[in-house]
Amino acid sequence: MNLKFLIISIVIISGFAGSVFAQQIIQLPPQEFSQEEIDKMKHTAVYIGMHEGSFLIELFPEDAPNTVDRFLKLIESGYYDGTVFHRIIPGFMIQGGDPNTKGSDRSLWGQGGPGYQINEEFNGIQHDRGIVSMARGEHQDTAGSQFFIIHRDSNFLDGEYTAFGRIIPIALNPTLPGSLQTLDMIANLETDNRDAPLDVTKATIVEASIVKDFSISDFGGPDRNPSLQKTIKTLGGSIENYSNYLHKVSFDLPYRWFVIEEPGDYLNIVLEPNPLEHNVQAQIDRTGYIPQIMILSERATLQTASFFLIKGAEKPITLANYIFENDDGRQAHIVISTQDLRTPTETLQFKILEFHFTNEEFSYSIRYVNLTEWFRYEVNAFVETVRNFEIMLDGKMQPINFEQTPVFKQLITDTKAEPEQQPLPPVRVGGCLIATASYGSELAPQVQQLRELRDNTVLQTESGSAFMAGFNQFYYSFSPMIADYERENPAFKEAVKLTLTPLLTSLTLLQYVDIDSEHEMLGYGIAVILLNIGIYFIAPAVLITKIRSFYKLQ
Repeated sequence: MNLKFLIISIVIISGFAGSVFAQQIIQLPPQEFSQEEIDKMKHTAVYIGMHEGSFLIELFPEDAPNTVDRFLKLIESGYYDGTVFHRIIPGFMIQGGDPNTKGSDRSLWGQGGPGYQINEEFNGIQHDRGIVSMARGEHQDTAGSQFFIIHRDSNFLDGEYTAFGRIIPIALNPTLPGSLQTLDMIANLETDNRDAPLDVTKATIVEASIVKDFSISDFGGPDRNPSLQKTIKTLGGSIENYSNYLHKVSFDLPYRWFVIEEPGDYLNIVLEPNPLEHNVQAQIDRTGYIPQIMILSERATLQTASFFLIKGAEKPITLANYIFENDDGRQAHIVISTQDLRTPTETLQFKILEFHFTNEEFSYSIRYVNLTEWFRYEVNAFVETVRNFEIMLDGKMQPINFEQTPVFKQLITDTKAEPEQQPLPPVRVGGCLIATASYGSELAPQVQQLRELRDNTVLQTESGSAFMAGFNQFYYSFSPMIADYERENPAFKEAVKLTLTPLLTSLTLLQYVDIDSEHEMLGYGIAVILLNIGIYFIAPAVLITKIRSFYKLQ
């Protein structure tokens, strides 16, 4: 991030916070709209008359139906009449829509709203000159009534704010300047140190009204980004969402995986993990191969047999081949196979998990490819991709909803099972499954603490590595089941979280000591183990004994 972008971002966060108001705010749930309702809004425009000049705003309900619907309702009620474009930054944007600007107390400007908030509807529309977008607070779902109009192209806002319309270079009143001239006039008004206009009259909306039966035949569509990747904040940290507006797919990236896009008429992307995450570096060091998830589309129907072929590999051997349905009656096809690739020095066996499904127009494939011996360690990334994958279904973006199907769940369970007569998993493979499930995210500070302690302290000695090798064999024999049960039972999750607290507290002791030898590692390690035995077993036993003795004396 360059300095200019950082500065502007700070300005936006502070200035667009006008949707977070002091009064009680209702969060409006998203509303479903029929195609007929979308078409009606599409052929509706908004006229904004100023004292000098006017705007005519074309709306984009297909991209932001809830935003457009609420905007039209506010227009119809006369909400914007008398409000001021209270924040003006030439070369960037002008912002209005705050009811507080009807009053003379400038300290309140930028803080008002309609008493409700609506969810974001981020889309691929570029924030070019003339685009109308919703202002919001730091949280993404805090838009209300305040909006802004882009004065000069500001594409760093793409995917971060809900673009829902644009001003077009005409006006209904031929005696007044048209939309773009009015935009320039307001943007060039003299302002105070809070970017508010000194001449309020020229920045005041006299009348905002609805124009019905609007035709846009003379104008092309707005410029769009074919795809966007954005960070979405959650209670447990944040997730990276990838949306491809050209091919109409959306999904959350597995933690610290990234996208490699290939241009073309069809979707063709590859997901690869950051070598530092999931300890993939251990696999790379040993094999030189990076696991991949491939996502593709094509104009075809669902096939009854489909194999991904590794170039130069032998004929695939099918391990599983099923066609199944979800609760919506939609079919999917899953294939698991292996392929041997012979090199001058060795034979490599790859395992491929292929998942195929369709909508009304395309067939989609999500494929996970890895070396067989390492396959099970990254299956969760494939499941995570499938779980939140959305495509265009019945005219709107929807999840595909296959991950809970019994066939799918069973096959995934089988792929995670440890093969017989397999050497112990590498020490650095795997994550803190129970802690991650307890605290909701691998980004949680408690999970990061455990990971850093393991990597930076325990694994720096031979005795620590030997301990982790044995511990991993024991831990991964039961941790997946406990983690799954946590996700399904909130009460059990909270109980586990409470149980982990003393362990985390005791382990922090290792962060404050210098371990420079095997002797010290053994000494401190045994001390921490004895401490936890005391906390979890001896202390409860003593307490129970004391209670029983007390009641015997009664």
